[in-house]
Amino acid sequence: MCNNIDNIDNIDNIDNIDNSFYKINLIPDNLWHDMIKYEYASYKKEYKPIAAAVTYLMYSGMSHPGFEDTYFTEGMADSYSNAFQVHQKPCKTAYIHKYWIRKLPYMWYLFLIATPVDIYAHIYQFINGEHDMFLEGGAFFIPYQISHWSMVSLALFAPYIYKYIPNTCWYYYFRFMRTNLIIHEYIYRYTIRKLSFLRRILEFSLFMSIIIFTYDILLT
Repeated sequence: MCNNIDNIDNIDNIDNIDNSFYKINLIPDNLWHDMIKYEYASYKKEYKPIAAAVTYLMYSGMSHPGFEDTYFTEGMADSYSNAFQVHQKPCKTAYIHKYWIRKLPYMWYLFLIATPVDIYAHIYQFINGEHDMFLEGGAFFIPYQISHWSMVSLALFAPYIYKYIPNTCWYYYFRFMRTNLIIHEYIYRYTIRKLSFLRRILEFSLFMSIIIFTYDILLT
């Protein structure tokens, strides 16, 4: 039996998050949205994430089931698209997201547009990084991608959590989400370090060597 939700009693003391760079619209007195407001605002205040675009994408995307609509809310469409472009830099992708997020139901948009574009952007980043620096992330780009896609997979469960899981259990989903955001933020900070060209090559080569060695050990 899940515990009652009692950790959002002070939600009114959380700063208004609608005035942030990325606009997030939430329905008042909606428990799912109240939890998003609390988690999003308190996470930003406590951790001051560098990956602010990813934080916004996660929580704004998780808010979608609470609107009980097939399309993403118009009030956040531009912010959502701009956050995707920041996350996918240096690729210019906002115009793609702004167009298709309004044309397709949200889940169809995610699978048909957002996911392929994100895969393309991360393949580019794998080679040139976010700042057009060859292998910018060094040894940490692959762990960063593992963390990223694990967190995205977790966020995609939001509609099912909202619809099929008792609201007394939602707290654990949001806690798990925050833990993944913290891990992702920690790894991301290492992927954007300013490293010399030689250090990037050495780090990446060492990491790949460890992966290949581990793989060989497991097969023998």
